[in-house]
Amino acid sequence: MSEFKLGDVFGHEAVKNFGKTLRKMIRPPKEGTKEKWAADYASIVELGYVETKGQFADVIKKLLRRYDVIAKKHHLKRPKEGDLEELMIIVDKYGVKPVRAALISYALVKSDGE
Repeated sequence: MSEFKLGDVFGHEAVKNFGKTLRKMIRPPKEGTKEKWAADYASIVELGYVETKGQFADVIKKLLRRYDVIAKKHHLKRPKEGDLEELMIIVDKYGVKPVRAALISYALVKSDGE
């Protein structure tokens, strides 16, 4: 793999969108003092241990399955097919580790709207 700019990974729209989805999973909105759903730290922990493309695909599958349950119940927007395809292309192009780091980073930072 040739040298690349991290901005190419962190700035990609698919990475941002999946990172935001992961953020919703670990920081659910509140209704009064109670969270709308239980925070899902399993997805971020599992992602942190991913080393291979196969493991990455499996963790994304689990994340989407968990998110789908919440999205149906709370009428949330789901990630798009194109973003999923682009995310996997980025993993093929740049490797698992930088994409994993970008997703976790987006999940943990404060969004512009917060």
